[in-house]
Amino acid sequence: MNTFFDELNVDHILHFIRSYRRLEQMPLEDGFAELACVAKSNQPAEEKRLRQHFRNHWYSKERAFGRFYLNLPHYRQLYLLHQWDLVHYEDATYLWECERDGRFALMAQAPPLTRQLHALVLFFENHGINRQLTPTLELDNVPTEFDQRFGNSANWGEYILSIDQPDGLLRELLHHGRL
Repeated sequence: MNTFFDELNVDHILHFIRSYRRLEQMPLEDGFAELACVAKSNQPAEEKRLRQHFRNHWYSKERAFGRFYLNLPHYRQLYLLHQWDLVHYEDATYLWECERDGRFALMAQAPPLTRQLHALVLFFENHGINRQLTPTLELDNVPTEFDQRFGNSANWGEYILSIDQPDGLLRELLHHGRL
Protein backbone atom coordinates (compact mmCIF):
# COMPACT_ATOMS: atom_id res chain seq x y z
CA MET A 1 0.00 0.00 0.00
CA ASN A 2 1.38 3.40 -0.97
CA THR A 3 1.13 5.91 1.88
CA PHE A 4 2.29 9.47 2.35
CA PHE A 5 5.23 8.07 4.32
CA ASP A 6 6.47 6.44 1.13
CA GLU A 7 6.42 9.80 -0.67
CA LEU A 8 9.34 11.23 1.25
CA ASN A 9 10.47 14.62 -0.02
CA VAL A 10 13.63 15.29 1.93
CA ASP A 11 14.01 18.79 0.46
CA HIS A 12 10.58 19.79 1.81
CA ILE A 13 11.33 18.33 5.22
CA LEU A 14 14.72 20.03 5.43
CA HIS A 15 13.18 23.34 4.32
CA PHE A 16 10.55 22.94 7.06
CA ILE A 17 13.24 22.21 9.68
CA ARG A 18 15.37 25.16 8.57
CA SER A 19 12.32 27.43 8.65
CA TYR A 20 11.24 26.49 12.14
CA ARG A 21 14.81 26.56 13.49
CA ARG A 22 15.16 30.12 12.14
CA LEU A 23 11.83 30.96 13.80
CA GLU A 24 12.93 29.47 17.13
CA GLN A 25 16.04 31.65 17.10
CA MET A 26 14.24 34.93 16.36
CA PRO A 27 13.25 37.38 19.08
CA LEU A 28 9.74 36.52 20.30
CA GLU A 29 7.93 39.38 18.58
CA ASP A 30 9.72 38.83 15.26
CA GLY A 31 8.86 35.15 15.44
CA PHE A 32 5.24 35.92 16.07
CA ALA A 33 5.17 38.32 13.12
CA GLU A 34 5.93 35.30 10.95
CA LEU A 35 3.47 33.09 12.83
CA ALA A 36 0.63 35.59 12.53
CA CYS A 37 -0.48 33.77 9.37
CA VAL A 38 -2.02 31.04 11.57
CA ALA A 39 -4.61 33.55 12.81
CA LYS A 40 -6.18 33.96 9.38
CA SER A 41 -9.95 34.61 9.41
CA ASN A 42 -12.52 36.10 7.04
CA GLN A 43 -13.85 38.29 9.88
CA PRO A 44 -11.55 41.16 10.95
CA ALA A 45 -12.67 41.13 14.60
CA GLU A 46 -12.16 37.37 14.83
CA GLU A 47 -8.73 37.65 13.18
CA LYS A 48 -7.70 40.28 15.73
CA ARG A 49 -8.85 38.02 18.58
CA LEU A 50 -7.05 35.04 17.06
CA ARG A 51 -3.83 37.04 16.57
CA GLN A 52 -3.82 37.91 20.27
CA HIS A 53 -4.61 34.31 21.23
CA PHE A 54 -1.81 32.86 19.10
CA ARG A 55 0.61 35.60 20.18
CA ASN A 56 -0.04 34.66 23.83
CA HIS A 57 0.31 30.99 22.91
CA TRP A 58 3.69 31.59 21.18
CA TYR A 59 4.96 33.63 24.12
CA SER A 60 3.87 30.96 26.61
CA LYS A 61 5.85 28.33 24.68
CA GLU A 62 8.99 30.52 24.79
CA ARG A 63 9.93 29.81 21.15
CA ALA A 64 9.51 26.04 21.54
CA PHE A 65 8.18 25.47 18.03
CA GLY A 66 7.09 21.86 18.49
CA ARG A 67 4.89 22.63 21.48
CA PHE A 68 3.31 25.54 19.61
CA TYR A 69 2.89 23.73 16.28
CA LEU A 70 1.38 20.52 17.66
CA ASN A 71 -1.36 22.49 19.40
CA LEU A 72 -2.56 24.04 16.14
CA PRO A 73 -5.36 22.42 14.14
CA HIS A 74 -4.06 20.92 10.90
CA TYR A 75 -5.60 23.65 8.76
CA ARG A 76 -3.75 26.31 10.76
CA GLN A 77 -0.54 24.28 10.47
CA LEU A 78 -1.19 24.40 6.75
CA TYR A 79 -1.37 28.21 6.80
CA LEU A 80 2.13 28.21 8.28
CA LEU A 81 3.42 25.69 5.74
CA HIS A 82 2.13 27.91 2.96
CA GLN A 83 3.89 30.88 4.58
CA TRP A 84 7.08 28.86 4.13
CA ASP A 85 6.20 27.89 0.51
CA LEU A 86 5.48 24.28 1.42
CA VAL A 87 2.40 23.48 -0.63
CA HIS A 88 0.80 20.18 -1.59
CA TYR A 89 -1.70 19.89 -4.42
CA GLU A 90 -4.44 18.67 -2.04
CA ASP A 91 -4.18 21.73 0.23
CA ALA A 92 -6.61 24.02 -1.61
CA THR A 93 -9.50 21.55 -1.50
CA TYR A 94 -8.86 20.75 2.15
CA LEU A 95 -8.73 24.45 3.16
CA TRP A 96 -11.86 25.24 1.15
CA GLU A 97 -13.74 22.44 2.91
CA CYS A 98 -12.47 23.58 6.33
CA GLU A 99 -13.67 27.13 5.70
CA ARG A 100 -17.01 25.90 4.33
CA ASP A 101 -17.74 23.55 7.23
CA GLY A 102 -15.96 23.72 10.59
CA ARG A 103 -16.82 20.08 11.29
CA PHE A 104 -14.71 19.06 8.31
CA ALA A 105 -11.65 20.59 10.00
CA LEU A 106 -12.28 18.41 13.05
CA MET A 107 -12.96 15.14 11.27
CA ALA A 108 -11.23 15.12 7.89
CA GLN A 109 -7.78 13.80 7.23
CA ALA A 110 -5.29 16.59 6.51
CA PRO A 111 -3.28 16.60 3.26
CA PRO A 112 -0.25 14.29 3.14
CA LEU A 113 2.53 16.84 3.69
CA THR A 114 0.71 18.32 6.68
CA ARG A 115 0.26 14.87 8.24
CA GLN A 116 3.88 13.94 7.53
CA LEU A 117 5.33 17.06 9.13
CA HIS A 118 2.95 16.81 12.10
CA ALA A 119 4.06 13.20 12.68
CA LEU A 120 7.70 14.21 12.45
CA VAL A 121 7.39 17.06 14.98
CA LEU A 122 5.39 14.77 17.27
CA PHE A 123 8.23 12.23 17.13
CA PHE A 124 10.75 14.99 17.88
CA GLU A 125 8.80 16.13 20.93
CA ASN A 126 8.32 12.61 22.29
CA HIS A 127 11.73 11.01 21.73
CA GLY A 128 15.18 11.93 22.89
CA ILE A 129 18.20 11.56 20.63
CA ASN A 130 19.64 8.27 21.87
CA ARG A 131 21.95 5.71 20.28
CA GLN A 132 19.22 3.01 20.31
CA LEU A 133 16.35 5.17 19.10
CA THR A 134 13.82 2.44 18.37
CA PRO A 135 14.05 -1.35 18.55
CA THR A 136 15.12 -1.36 14.88
CA LEU A 137 16.99 1.95 14.61
CA GLU A 138 20.41 2.69 16.03
CA LEU A 139 22.05 6.08 15.46
CA ASP A 140 25.75 6.23 14.62
CA ASN A 141 26.44 9.56 16.27
CA VAL A 142 24.52 11.28 19.02
CA PRO A 143 25.25 14.65 20.62
CA THR A 144 27.72 14.37 23.48
CA GLU A 145 26.01 17.08 25.56
CA PHE A 146 23.03 15.66 27.44
CA ASP A 147 20.90 18.80 27.02
CA GLN A 148 21.26 18.47 23.22
CA ARG A 149 19.82 14.95 23.37
CA PHE A 150 16.53 15.98 24.97
CA GLY A 151 13.54 15.35 22.71
CA ASN A 152 12.22 18.58 21.19
CA SER A 153 12.01 20.32 17.84
CA ALA A 154 15.14 22.42 18.43
CA ASN A 155 17.47 19.53 19.30
CA TRP A 156 16.13 17.22 16.62
CA GLY A 157 16.20 20.01 14.05
CA GLU A 158 19.86 20.71 14.74
CA TYR A 159 20.66 17.01 14.73
CA ILE A 160 18.91 16.34 11.41
CA LEU A 161 20.55 19.37 9.80
CA SER A 162 23.98 18.15 10.94
CA ILE A 163 23.67 14.80 9.14
CA ASP A 164 25.17 14.48 5.65
CA GLN A 165 22.52 12.08 4.31
CA PRO A 166 19.35 12.41 6.44
CA ASP A 167 17.05 10.57 3.97
CA GLY A 168 17.22 7.15 5.64
CA LEU A 169 16.84 8.51 9.15
CA LEU A 170 13.86 10.68 8.18
CA ARG A 171 12.17 7.73 6.50
CA GLU A 172 12.70 5.58 9.61
CA LEU A 173 11.42 8.31 11.93
CA LEU A 174 8.28 8.79 9.85
CA HIS A 175 7.61 5.06 9.62
CA HIS A 176 8.07 4.73 13.38
CA GLY A 177 5.68 7.64 13.99
CA ARG A 178 2.96 6.20 11.77
CA LEU A 179 -0.26 5.31 13.54
